[in-house]
Amino acid sequence: MIIRNEERHLERCLASVQGWVSEIIIGDTGSSDGSIGIASSFGAQVIEIPWENDFAKARNLTLRAASCSWILVLDADEAIAGWREEVLQPLLEAEKVQGYFLPFIHYVGNTSGREYVTDNVCRLFRNDARIVFEGSIHEEAAGSIWALPEGHVDYAELPIDHYGYLDDELQRKDKSSRNLSLILTALELDPKSISLRYALGTEHYQQGQYTAAANILFPLLPEIPAGSGYAADIYLKTAYALQAGGRSSDAKTVFANGRSLFPDFTDLLESYAGLLLEEGELQVSRLLLQQALESGNTAHKYPSSSGSGTSRTQLFAGQVCERLFLYKEAHKHYTQAIGYEADYSAAWDELVPLCLLSGEEEILSSLTRLHAPSLSSALLGRLVPAALNARAFGWLEVLGEAGQLPLHVRRLIQVLLQLLPQQHSSPQAAQLLAQLLEEDSEQPFIHGYLWACSCRIGDEAAAGQWLERLAAYRPGLTAVRQLLVNPPADSAGCQSPSFADLSYAAQLLLQTGAWSSLLALYKHADAALLQWSRLPEPLWCGLLQAPAAIKKQWCSVYTAQEQHCHTPAGLAEWLLYAAVASSCGLTPLLEPAAERALQQSGSKAAAVGLSYHKLLLAAAVHPQGAASGSIPWLLLVRAALREKL
Repeated sequence: MIIRNEERHLERCLASVQGWVSEIIIGDTGSSDGSIGIASSFGAQVIEIPWENDFAKARNLTLRAASCSWILVLDADEAIAGWREEVLQPLLEAEKVQGYFLPFIHYVGNTSGREYVTDNVCRLFRNDARIVFEGSIHEEAAGSIWALPEGHVDYAELPIDHYGYLDDELQRKDKSSRNLSLILTALELDPKSISLRYALGTEHYQQGQYTAAANILFPLLPEIPAGSGYAADIYLKTAYALQAGGRSSDAKTVFANGRSLFPDFTDLLESYAGLLLEEGELQVSRLLLQQALESGNTAHKYPSSSGSGTSRTQLFAGQVCERLFLYKEAHKHYTQAIGYEADYSAAWDELVPLCLLSGEEEILSSLTRLHAPSLSSALLGRLVPAALNARAFGWLEVLGEAGQLPLHVRRLIQVLLQLLPQQHSSPQAAQLLAQLLEEDSEQPFIHGYLWACSCRIGDEAAAGQWLERLAAYRPGLTAVRQLLVNPPADSAGCQSPSFADLSYAAQLLLQTGAWSSLLALYKHADAALLQWSRLPEPLWCGLLQAPAAIKKQWCSVYTAQEQHCHTPAGLAEWLLYAAVASSCGLTPLLEPAAERALQQSGSKAAAVGLSYHKLLLAAAVHPQGAASGSIPWLLLVRAALREKL
């Protein structure tokens, strides 16, 4: 390896190779920190190397000092990961192989271990004077191996973790500026070099300068040598840069050509599907994603990113299926995404409302039990409110058994499971919650449940006291209290609550079954502000569990308001109203002007909703002969909110 001021990473790197290598040779290009001391503590041979802005030259000087038959080359911010002797030893004994491409896992973003991109680099090869690195930057050794009469480079499943692309490392080392300077200097000497122009385009690409990247990479495509290791990556980066730069037609051409050349390159297939999805070509997008899923993880062949061909592609396929109203298929894709990565929060975020809105709570209970040991406390902390909002008490009980949840959350769930499913509340509910508060006074959400339970039993004095305490944490709830106690006609000049405070109050009231207060909140709040389709999706399920009398009054409040079905939000509100009305035996009302607005919206969800409305009208006249729909109303609300009209 070659280093310069790498005390931050060097110990991790050298510790990872202990027991795997017979000697450590380090070329130091001018360290002024503790790197040399760390290297010496591992018994490394340190060679002082002058830095001449040429990575290949520096690396080749260290190769000359190697005495063993095989050489592994690493950087200080890399480490071997999960190697097994039974995998390595046969590779070193292979007679007709001179080198191996190793899978490099480049962690990106803020923290290591989550998001990453991969590529394969030849860093394990025979100690042969003819095998050297080439290129002043992005240097590689595979070319010199292929130039040998017997030269053959194979792939080895020996992963290398790389931490140098994490955000703080890129900023600390300013690698982009350094790389750009080296590439431009090298291009002055060899302006036609494909590899250097590719490197220059890649630098612009990584900095988000997509127009500049496309202008460099697009002309390279006809010049790429057949069988070059970076051809697939150039096609992917070129197509994406063209798309990001507004050249969709050129991007589609490059994507299509790339697909023909690399039909199992999952990252390219997925990006191509994304472009077609933007243009409304849902069916073709779905076919591309299916092709990627059939290919699976092909990171051993192509540069790739985390989840491509597996969890992330399953998630994307599920989202496309939802756009096509293929809900069973979407459910399957989300479930398979979680099968690949149990703690995949993006997949849970899609699957949870899909199951709840379609009345399939038991599926969530089964899936949670199956993956419980692998679910993080952070994810569980997002699932618990969803279960509470949906009043999905069976699933909530399963969630409450997870040891990863903080103890105070599990104890609160146990208390709520005793209280919330009951049809009628009693003062004992407040006593149980107050006992929890005595044991842990630093949990403001307990004040919230005490307020909501007081509202449920009609104890206005207690409700005021608990809300006053809760307002110390959420001051905006004072305006909610004023709204409930003093309707707008009697409270001119009172502060209007924000949507966030209305949402918080609505969730507490619905979870605890304080239906009368919830109805009053809806009646007295600004209709333009308290739009139910903006509330968390699981809350819609909880609303359908209200008593029929409450739901009928809720529908009366909606129909008394001015309707705005010409907007996406107004369309979603009508669909939600239709869901509530249908659930309590009412036929949803639809004024002619609103119906025309829905017809002219271009919304597929609106078209389906209107069809169902006609079926309901027919059923009212001929109850024995009318057909019924197969897509739950609540899923249409979700679809309407996701459409681009």
